Formats: sequence, C-alpha cells, structure tokens
Amino acid sequence: MSKETKVNKILLPIDGSEASFKTAKYATALAGQVNASVVLLHVVSIPQFPRYFKSVKEYYEEARNEAESWFDVIKNLRESKNLRIKTKVITGAISVVESIVGYSERENVDLIIIGTRGRSKFTKLLLGSVANGVVTHAKCPVLVVK
Repeated sequence: MSKETKVNKILLPIDGSEASFKTAKYATALAGQVNASVVLLHVVSIPQFPRYFKSVKEYYEEARNEAESWFDVIKNLRESKNLRIKTKVITGAISVVESIVGYSERENVDLIIIGTRGRSKFTKLLLGSVANGVVTHAKCPVLVVK
C-alpha cells in the first residue's frame, strides 16, 4: 500500500441500529488488519418534537448516554481488541450528513465506513439517505457495508 493510500484513521458513524453494529464489526476487523485507529461518531440532530422532552439539554444528555452505551458495545467486540478507538458525539446538528462529512474533513479521516441503512424504517432503492449523502459529499473514500 502506497503512502497516498495508507489508511491511518477510519471514521465509523453509529446510530444504534443493527446495521450500524454489523458495520462496526466489519470496520473494526478491517482497522485491525491495516493498523488504523477508529473514531466512533454519533450525530444527534435538533429534536423535531422538543415539547416531548423536559428540555433540549435533557434530550441531548439522553442521546449522549445512549451513544456511549453503543460505543461500549463496539469497544468490547472481539474485533476491537488492541485498536485505538476514540469516540465523539455531535449534538445540535441540522444535517447528520453535513456533520459526518465536516468531521471527516476537520479530523483528516482517511476512510469513512458506513452502513447502507440506519434506524429509519423507510427504505430507499439502494442506500439510506445518510449513507447516500455521505457517499455524495465526502472528500475521502467511503466504504458502504451492506
């Protein structure tokens, strides 16, 4: 692998769906093979129905706690042993896609690994809307796991 194609840092967006955990197993196994670090990222968008929560702050805190529990599951995967894993939760996002792509650019990510579909039950022809947006707008390579 040439210096230009070396994968040192992998970004793995997580939404708690079964598909994102399946993607995490694949991504952590690949990271181990190429000796790359992994960033587990969860993006919390602005709540659409804030009246159902005591406060937006409480909504973000609950979302952060849930994401941390997902991160713990991934860190405990057999494939994650001996990996350098960092976690990040972004709250208040207007666009999940923009947040993922922006983070990848700011942090000089070499590869984004994302699942085809997340928590939404709405299915598109081939890719979920977030995966499709990331593939379309990311400046680094994106690997989509089916």
